[in-house]
Amino acid sequence: MLNIHMEVDRGIPFFHLEGELDNKNFKQLGDEINYLLYQQGFHYFVFDFSNLNLLGDSIYTTIKSKLIEILLSCGRVVLCGLPHKDRIGYTKDQLYYVEEKQDAFKYLYL
Repeated sequence: MLNIHMEVDRGIPFFHLEGELDNKNFKQLGDEINYLLYQQGFHYFVFDFSNLNLLGDSIYTTIKSKLIEILLSCGRVVLCGLPHKDRIGYTKDQLYYVEEKQDAFKYLYL
């Protein structure tokens, strides 16, 4: 089961994910991202993975496709709480990794 807690801090949506994230429940998260990206016009997103118990092997492909959508809309993404071995990718000026969520503001307000 996936629990999504979303808060907006200084105009940036922070997604705190708890439980298990897999392809079955990713749709719920994807729908929330789509609403903020396409309906509300948000371009900066922070995802906190530190309280996830399990990421399914094939979920990385799904997460990557959603991140690409955000990045192609000139957005920026900060990922928090992912171990180095689980990092999804890297872009020099759009995708960042931090240990603590408050560090996200260093990269989103350049």
